[in-house]
Amino acid sequence: MVRYQRKLLQNSVYGQRNALIVKANSQPYQCGLISMSSPRKLLLLAAMVGVAMAAKCVDGVDNVIKFQDTTKGKGKIIFTDFEVTTYDENKEPSCKKGKAEFRLPGHFKLHKGFITVNEPVTDESSLELALDVEKDSWMIGKVCENGKSQNSFVPDQLCTFQLCQIAPTVCAVLRVKTSGPVDVLPFVQKEPIDIGALPIPQLGGDWKIGAKIQQNKKTLAGVQIGNGKTWLTIYSEEGTGSVNYDPVPPGGPTFDHNEL
Repeated sequence: MVRYQRKLLQNSVYGQRNALIVKANSQPYQCGLISMSSPRKLLLLAAMVGVAMAAKCVDGVDNVIKFQDTTKGKGKIIFTDFEVTTYDENKEPSCKKGKAEFRLPGHFKLHKGFITVNEPVTDESSLELALDVEKDSWMIGKVCENGKSQNSFVPDQLCTFQLCQIAPTVCAVLRVKTSGPVDVLPFVQKEPIDIGALPIPQLGGDWKIGAKIQQNKKTLAGVQIGNGKTWLTIYSEEGTGSVNYDPVPPGGPTFDHNEL
């Protein structure tokens, strides 16, 4: 009888111990399920946030193209804090993957910018705008370098322009030495500038763009998009449009240079 009671007691103890072992062994498994599901939830959440960020296009924040001075502050003319905002054909902010996208047809306008004239410019007719243009494409690559064509299908005339013919407002500001940076916003139109679809094939894609103001082959000023490694996305529908640009807005300031 005593042996039988001992046997029952042992079985009870062993049973409780086995139950504890099973329960203990099951805990890591449950924890494993939780640890496996959490990364999936985090990845899903990150993907949703990424999509939302990519779709976001706030005017003056996401659709901004920033330009940098390439003379390292040593130019006779220095452009600082120049920013352009981009818009589609309906004048809505234009972005792709959370960054500015330049659209043709579309619109753009100067968001902010300052010019410092360390030496006034004379003989304005000799001022040239020399372009540096490169497409992120092994078939096209560099199109313009220092105002000279690097592509047999592109004439030099598309890489160099007479500055005062295409930007008389800029030339007007360059005639007088400034005591410091001058805000150029009062000298440009407030409404976005309209650009139609241009008759240029293969214009869509990612581009590096820079420009220099030159006089008698000497560089007076220079700017580029971003840090020189920044690619600008251009969306283009080939057509017969042009730039509809009024350099001086109606009722805008006259250039008597009192403001300088």
